[in-house]
Amino acid sequence: MPQDRYFIGPGLRDKLRETITRVDGMMDQQSGPKTRAVHQEMMPQGRDKVFRICTFTGAWQLGTDKTVSIKYQPNTPNTINVTNLFFPIQTTDSRDCAVAKDGTAWYLIQWQWHVNHAFTSVTAVNQSIRFHTLPFAAFASINTSSFWSLPVSMETVLSGATLSDTSLTFSRRSIGVFFPGTATTVAITVTTCSTAAQ
Repeated sequence: MPQDRYFIGPGLRDKLRETITRVDGMMDQQSGPKTRAVHQEMMPQGRDKVFRICTFTGAWQLGTDKTVSIKYQPNTPNTINVTNLFFPIQTTDSRDCAVAKDGTAWYLIQWQWHVNHAFTSVTAVNQSIRFHTLPFAAFASINTSSFWSLPVSMETVLSGATLSDTSLTFSRRSIGVFFPGTATTVAITVTTCSTAAQ
């Protein structure tokens, strides 16, 4: 005959054991056979695999252990030693992580990520340049991420000229240039300047 099985805590288990022992010792007032309650102590499958949400601070290198604090558990002990088997985490701040216990050892299984935006394409729209981005998970925020840059040189270019009776005035404008080449100079010599009709 199949039996129902329930997993209970140690406190309730002790009370049930005491009650079952007392009932088994009582005299049976009925004529039929006495039904004995079956008390079988069991533990749920996978009892050695436990999941916790924790916090850690600072970098965590691959293959190293770190002491993490269990969240939502103010009573001590509330720290455990966890091994990182997956990825070197380069950070200086504090972040959440998920850990799991296999046997007697704890292992890092996930960590808190940041969201950054990476440039995916550039288009020209209405006399402007539009940068398209895509959000992605990152180990660090944009303020702490590494970067590379292009050198920009400010160069002066002629943008127009104004002719008067005695002079020719050139307008200039400064622009930023990526990877400027060797600067060249164009000389303009004005020997006669007149706005009078020829």
